[in-house]
Amino acid sequence: MKKIIIITALVSFCVALVFVWGGTKVVKATGDAPFCGACHSWDGLIAQTHLQDPIHGNANPKGVQATCTECHLPHSSLITYLGVKAKNGIAEGWTTLTGDASKKDWLANREHARKNYTYDSSCLACHSTLLEKANQEAFKDESSSKMHLKYIAFQGTKEAMQCTSCHKFIGHKDLGETLFKHNDTRPESWDEWEKQRKEKK
Repeated sequence: MKKIIIITALVSFCVALVFVWGGTKVVKATGDAPFCGACHSWDGLIAQTHLQDPIHGNANPKGVQATCTECHLPHSSLITYLGVKAKNGIAEGWTTLTGDASKKDWLANREHARKNYTYDSSCLACHSTLLEKANQEAFKDESSSKMHLKYIAFQGTKEAMQCTSCHKFIGHKDLGETLFKHNDTRPESWDEWEKQRKEKK
């Protein structure tokens, strides 16, 4: 009986180890551009603006790059992270299969996406020292410290702010301009004008 218990414990430990190791690998593999791009290919312009971003994107001169999930999933807890990851993955997959990218108003959706798909816990996973610095006497008169202290003071109130309340254009270089040009359907030549005129008939 004792032998069976030991063997069962060892097998259970090995299975758990493989499960945790494999799960970690799966989470990592499904957290960056190649995987995310499978569904987000229809908003490729947005992905391109991240690649060109010199702070968080691939254009960073020091090679420091944020992955998609480092900004667009919550980092408050592992359960929240995995839950939102699963929910968003299903939603994006469904949208890709059933949606029409040409009919989506990407520019109008930008504010909604900023508020709902960029998380403070993501920002603070890398930038927690900014809030610590704001509380230090030596930096209290710096304008950034004053704003970050307001951020801290407003937490849990109706005036609560998000990091993106101030840092609106972080992560995607010239996103607004890119989306505006994409949405702008005015003809740039006589041939385009003729084509649009015929399509409207």
